[in-house]
Amino acid sequence: MDKRPIGVMDSGVGGLTVLKEITKVLPNESYIFVGDQANLPYGQKSSEVVRALTKRIADYMLAQDVKMFVIACNTATAAAYEYLTKILPIPVIGVIQPGATSAANVSKTGQIGVIATNGTVRSGDYQRLIKQANPHAKVSSLGCPEFVTMVEEGLAGTVEAQAAVNNRLAWFMDKPIDTLVMGCTHFPVLRTEIQNVVGPDVTLVDPGIATAQQVLDYLQQHDALNDRSASRQTREYFTTGKPKDFAKIADQLLGEPISAAHLDI
Repeated sequence: MDKRPIGVMDSGVGGLTVLKEITKVLPNESYIFVGDQANLPYGQKSSEVVRALTKRIADYMLAQDVKMFVIACNTATAAAYEYLTKILPIPVIGVIQPGATSAANVSKTGQIGVIATNGTVRSGDYQRLIKQANPHAKVSSLGCPEFVTMVEEGLAGTVEAQAAVNNRLAWFMDKPIDTLVMGCTHFPVLRTEIQNVVGPDVTLVDPGIATAQQVLDYLQQHDALNDRSASRQTREYFTTGKPKDFAKIADQLLGEPISAAHLDI
C-alpha cells in the first residue's frame, strides 16, 4: 500500500482527459495535476526545450513526494519519457506506448492514422511503436497544432471548431484508414468533430484510456495502491498560467467545478 499521490502533468488542460480516465479506474488515489500553460504549446518547441520543461515539472512532483509521474502529454512523452525513466527514482508512465499498442490491437486492416502535434509527429514514436506491435501496419501521421489552441480557448463544440477539423482532416480522405489515434491529450475533447469527418467506420483511439489501465496495472503489480476510501483522497490542480483560465476549461473537461492555483516554477 502506498498513500502518496500520483503526479500528472501536461502542457495545458488536455492532460485532464487522461487524468479523468485514471480516476475512473483508480478513484481512491490522490492526485496532483500540473498544466504548464505558461509555456504552451509544446508541439512547436524543440525536443531539448520540451525535455527541460518536463523535467522541471518532474522535479516539482518529486518535491511533493508523488509515487508515480504520469506524462499526460504526447509531445512531452516523445521528448522526455526515456530520459526521465533513467533519472527519476519513481516510475514514469507516458501516453504514446499505450496508445500505439491499443491502435495496433484495434485495427483490422493495419491502416492506421495518427493526428498529433508537430513535435510528436517529428519524433516518429507512434509509427515506430505501432510497427513494433504490427510490422505490417501502414501509418499515416498528420500534425494538427491548431487543435490544441482551439481546445485551450474553449472552442470545442462550435461551428468554428468543426470547420477547422474538416479542413485539416481532409488530408485523410484518400487514405483507407480504419483506425485513427488521437495522439494529443487535447484531441479527445474534439472527438465529435473528428468522428464527423472520418466517419463512423473509423475507430478513434484515445491513448488516455490505455494509459489509465497501465497505471492501474503497475500499481497493482507493485502493491502500491491506496486503500483509503475515495472520500478521503485529495486532488490538487496547478497551472503555470492563469488559474481562472485553466479552471474554466478544466470544469468542462472534468464535468465538475475545480479550484486551481498558480504554480511558479
